[in-house]
Amino acid sequence: MYIRLEKVKWGEYKIGNLFKAQTGDVDLQLKDCNGKGERLVNSGLENNGIKGFTDRPAKIFPANTITIDFWGNSFYRNFPYKMATHNHVFSLSGKVIRNERVGVFLAMQLSYLRNKFSYDNMGTWEKIKEVSIWLPQTAKGNIAYGIIEIIIKKLE
Repeated sequence: MYIRLEKVKWGEYKIGNLFKAQTGDVDLQLKDCNGKGERLVNSGLENNGIKGFTDRPAKIFPANTITIDFWGNSFYRNFPYKMATHNHVFSLSGKVIRNERVGVFLAMQLSYLRNKFSYDNMGTWEKIKEVSIWLPQTAKGNIAYGIIEIIIKKLE
């Protein structure tokens, strides 16, 4: 199916209304990576913020979530993971992330936050939740998940 993006109706959605945010419960660090257990997600772009694997006891976040750090770097996660707490990384979850294609699309839409936040203006959840993203809408004003999936499928 072909979609003309200029014909798609887009709506503005506040991030805090779309997602629930959580943080880790243990200050995991690079020294905790031992090649075992779950991936350790931290801030940064390198390797999508993944620092290695750790079996140190800590909260495990489920797959089908998005992480966003204080610089505005966002990544869809299709695997369980643990998170560092000292670098302000948030795990975003919610019914809006219906599947991997929707999750990838949402992470792409959030990627503009890299231009908004910096070391001098860190993206705390209090700031991030007030920012909006644009998503395709149905004629009734709901999120057009079908269009999102078609867009990502075409990119794949």
